[in-house]
Amino acid sequence: MAKVKALTQEWMDAYKAAIVADPDYKQIAKDWEGSVALVCNADPDKGVPEPVYLFQDYWHGDVGEFVVCDKAKAESAKFVMTGDYSRWKQVALKELDATKALLQGKLKMKGDLPYVVRNIKTVNKVIDILGKFDTQWPDDPA
Repeated sequence: MAKVKALTQEWMDAYKAAIVADPDYKQIAKDWEGSVALVCNADPDKGVPEPVYLFQDYWHGDVGEFVVCDKAKAESAKFVMTGDYSRWKQVALKELDATKALLQGKLKMKGDLPYVVRNIKTVNKVIDILGKFDTQWPDDPA
């Protein structure tokens, strides 16, 4: 399969499909309620000329809308996580643990942090799945 360009709708579609196809996800995420927005700050030097807003809807193991969206939709999510492009790439490549990144201020979150901590297996599962398909990152050589 060809690499999918990160931070695009095609990438979001591939990500959603990978989550839905994962045999363990539905059980692990059975208690998760709420949408998550990932905000990737602009980094023109890395090929991200403007902020990118990604909206993901999760509900008790089901996966709803996964879209590249505008700022308003992103800010409507139950959880909004914001970070620099390089941090998001490190999380996706498992070079940086998302929980540690939040605690260290490398990623910022609006939402109920204790809820996220209680459901950390769900968070870790969707990050694991993200690493399972080939991604072409904006700053990767072509």
